Amino acid sequence: MKKIIQRTFLKYDHLKKRIQSKKLKNKNITIISNNCIGGFVYQDFGLKYNSPTIGLQFSQSDFVKFLKSFDKYLSKDIIEIKINDQVQKEFNILGGGNIDFPIGKLDDITIFFQHYKTFNEAIIKWEERKKRINFNQLFFVFIGYDNTPIEIFQEFNSLPYKNKILLTNSNREIPNAIALNFKNKLFYNRNDKLYPKKFYEKFNFYKWITKNINNK
Repeated sequence: MKKIIQRTFLKYDHLKKRIQSKKLKNKNITIISNNCIGGFVYQDFGLKYNSPTIGLQFSQSDFVKFLKSFDKYLSKDIIEIKINDQVQKEFNILGGGNIDFPIGKLDDITIFFQHYKTFNEAIIKWEERKKRINFNQLFFVFIGYDNTPIEIFQEFNSLPYKNKILLTNSNREIPNAIALNFKNKLFYNRNDKLYPKKFYEKFNFYKWITKNINNK
């Protein structure tokens, strides 16, 4: 029974990708996100990664800092740093465990390259995808948590970007936030063992992107 359910879910994922990829006319979009959510959306649409923020994670405050001076940070080089108690603590706050992946420093911002084996691989991909950024089709996605200070959400909401969305893991009184209610689970987990949709799919990314995209 378990294998049948898994095969059904895989078919659902494959079909969803085919439908959304076919329906989306302009495929040259850039999604800037604080964690892996951007990568999942790209995969759901069957799109090329036109963003450097793939397979990595920022702390909540560093992500907002990154967006506040977006062009400045993109112009700087990333250096590798060693794991220390402070860096490990930052990652633990994000819900992560022991760090066994490369860590980078972009000026005063820490980047957790958690889906890369080596720092060199991470930098090659960062630089390669940075060149693909479409500054005319930018979408900003921020996933926040219960332990995120509300001031950080307020800063994000005040950023002068047209296409930005704030997703939270539970209901909090935060303006413009959409609660996914994944609580103690992960945003990319299934809603239910017998339900194919994942928590982040509670937000209609297709509708949001197509509504705000420039198809010219």
